[in-house]
Amino acid sequence: SLFEKDKLIFSFLLCTRLLRAKGDLADDEIKFLLTGGVSMGEIDPNPYDSWLSEKAWGEINRMTLLKRSEGFKEDFKGVEQDWRNVFESAEPYNHDFPGKWGECDSFCRLLIMRCIRPDKLVPAVMLYVAKEMGQKFIEPPPFDLAACYEDSNPCSPLIFVLSAGADPNASLYKLADEKGFGDTMKIVSLGQGQGPIAQKYVEEAYKAGNWVVLQNCHVYGSWMVQLERMCEEFKPETAHKTFRLWLTSYPSSVFPVSVLQNGIKMTNEPAKGIRLNVKGSFLADPIGNEEFFTSCKKNKKWCKLTFALSFFHAVMQERRSFGPLGWNIPYEFTSGDMSISIRQTKMMLDEYAEDQFKSLNYLIGECNYGGRVTDDKDRRYLLCALADFYQAGIFDDDYSLSASGNYKCPTGEPTHEEIVDYIGKLPLTQMPEVFGLHENADITKDQQETNYFNDTLLLTESASSSGGSSGGKSADEILDEIAEGIFNKVPVEFDRERVMKKFPIRFDESMNTVLAQELIRFNGLIDVVRTTLAGLRKALKGLIVMSGELEEVAKALTVGKVPPSWIKKSYPSLKPLAGYVHDFLGRLSFLQKWIDKGQPSMFWMSGFFFVHAFMTGGMQNFARKYTLPVDTLNFEHHMMPEPEYSSPPEDGIYVYGLFCEAGRWNKDKKELDESEPKVLFCPMPVMWFYPKEMPPPDASWKPEALENGKPKAVGFYVCPVYNTSARRGVLATTGHSSNYVCPIVLPTTRPQSHWIKRGTAMLMQLDD
Repeated sequence: SLFEKDKLIFSFLLCTRLLRAKGDLADDEIKFLLTGGVSMGEIDPNPYDSWLSEKAWGEINRMTLLKRSEGFKEDFKGVEQDWRNVFESAEPYNHDFPGKWGECDSFCRLLIMRCIRPDKLVPAVMLYVAKEMGQKFIEPPPFDLAACYEDSNPCSPLIFVLSAGADPNASLYKLADEKGFGDTMKIVSLGQGQGPIAQKYVEEAYKAGNWVVLQNCHVYGSWMVQLERMCEEFKPETAHKTFRLWLTSYPSSVFPVSVLQNGIKMTNEPAKGIRLNVKGSFLADPIGNEEFFTSCKKNKKWCKLTFALSFFHAVMQERRSFGPLGWNIPYEFTSGDMSISIRQTKMMLDEYAEDQFKSLNYLIGECNYGGRVTDDKDRRYLLCALADFYQAGIFDDDYSLSASGNYKCPTGEPTHEEIVDYIGKLPLTQMPEVFGLHENADITKDQQETNYFNDTLLLTESASSSGGSSGGKSADEILDEIAEGIFNKVPVEFDRERVMKKFPIRFDESMNTVLAQELIRFNGLIDVVRTTLAGLRKALKGLIVMSGELEEVAKALTVGKVPPSWIKKSYPSLKPLAGYVHDFLGRLSFLQKWIDKGQPSMFWMSGFFFVHAFMTGGMQNFARKYTLPVDTLNFEHHMMPEPEYSSPPEDGIYVYGLFCEAGRWNKDKKELDESEPKVLFCPMPVMWFYPKEMPPPDASWKPEALENGKPKAVGFYVCPVYNTSARRGVLATTGHSSNYVCPIVLPTTRPQSHWIKRGTAMLMQLDD
């Protein structure tokens, strides 16, 4: 009854709980594996900073304090090349570790993997569980509905836990026919007013021995109490022995717990991967219907377009697994979107002599699929990707659906069966190039899997077990140390009255207003941080009562996360506690320098609470200097050659501190270029934002002109800037997204579509 993503978590939990009960595993070792330990102290400088990140070096320092991995730091320093080989290996979890660490136990290997290659932690955990408990604990049994039915009895409902894109109905109808209940089975799709009908069917079937299916329980929360009452009244003595109640529901908090505990639960998930997805589309309605498939007048074109659309549908679905790099918001595209698009394609082929690609691109990209898309950057990608599949070149047998040339449409006029055989020969797993992504995207994807694994397991851990660097201290003592460490570092609030005298609100200097507003916001955050930490320390000593809010703070500090009460008052950030505090202190010192030494010549763009106000301030200064209407101005962006500038530009502002994801700035060529292998983020140079009377950069999708069958470059890419790597934001009351900042135009010799498919964007800050 578990989803694929949670099966390994369950096996690992089972394994570690047993080992903890035996005394073979300590709580602080598990805690370290999940959080990387919590540290606020100073550490030695990183000896291998050319390839080992600061985060990894910090974790190695904290891991050395654990009993199981004592002395690791000293041994690590001695053999750089051997450890670097592990770091650069494609499968580091199978690699032999140097020196005595080659002999270490399997849990110690996990701890080392956590530090050096966290993106490969999940496959390492698989090997660990297989070694400790056996292979069968990492190989989930196949879905077998008949076996579930044999296990059931009239009093225990059978519950399908649904997931997007999976439909258990077909297998259920088939089973009903086999068991002879096909004609008498009653099906009710729950919703308003359906309660009494469902109840009547259940009562009748309970006596007569028939089957009842109640679909979508999650949408009818108010009736769930009634369902619970009915299920409690099922008794083996009075129930007909062939009666069965089948329920389907998405995971939902309204579903009654007692029914869930007594029932037999089954999950049924759609196939993963491009090949299985395309195959699924070809076997489903309407393409799976032989009569429909063979009824098109232009058979050769029809075969190409059905394959291309199925492939496009698979790419849209599978791209979600890359997180924000794939889609800012993960959309649930359904087989219904696919089905209507196929019918429209057939209609356009049958009714028009010419190819209607323009109309089809509009119908499919803006309506059928685009109708679900709410983020304009996602819409830009959707239309850009569709243009590769729905264009005249698709009818050419050599036309490739991906850069590698591994995926092409079947040639000639194949039958439905031949196409299905052809799909079976496609690669089972796909490389990121199918989606137009860089090979580094796989690292991002693996890293997200690791984060999900760790965060989910953390929810199962009690807050009482002590953190990674205990050394025999109690949990409360460690917590008090962390709170004291942060409290002593965070300065008191800014004296706003003194600052206002030094930087008064002036017509010709809008940056003074920006500074004044920033201080109000930062003072609010400083107040919350200092008050909660002081309160927590008093509560730990027993001087005041531990309130709910303080308990939340204590819980977060124990696992190295930012407390919820701080997040409410904070700027957007996804950093863990240590990174967040370091970044917060950096922002405060940037403002302190501004107050002490006057307005800086270069602004740290990521250091502002509300960056839109800062950019408007820069525009306003220019507008007032040259008496221009401010709403006709937009920034022109220039990448500067020097790393630092001691004096500000004549007009506009210098900013620094941005990072590029899925691309890098090539200083020699002065253009946007491909990322280097294993480097996910690249710092951007100092930029000059120069205000100019011109329309804003157009970030919408325009079909690209072709040159020798390839898209033609326009010389620039309109690159979005986001606050954090989540990219997804909500519209704030200011009319700005809480995450999207602005577009920046970057010069490049590659076509725009190349970077759109890469998911290239700039980020104000990283997540570590």
